[in-house]
Amino acid sequence: MVNSVGGANAPGLATALMQAKTDRENLEVAVIKKGQDIEKERGESAVKMIKATNPGKIDIKV
Repeated sequence: MVNSVGGANAPGLATALMQAKTDRENLEVAVIKKGQDIEKERGESAVKMIKATNPGKIDIKV
C-alpha cells in the first residue's frame, strides 16, 4: 500500500500538475495581454478620430 502512494508514477504526476499550472498561468497572461492590445487599439482609434474631426485644432502628443 505504501508503494502505491509513492510509486514510480509520483514524479510523473507532480510534473503533470506543475505543467497544468504553468499552462493555466500562460493562458491567463495571454488573455491579459490581448485585453491590453485591444485597449491600445481603441485608444489609438479614438485619437485618430479626434484628429480627423478637428484637424489642427487639438494638439495630441502620443
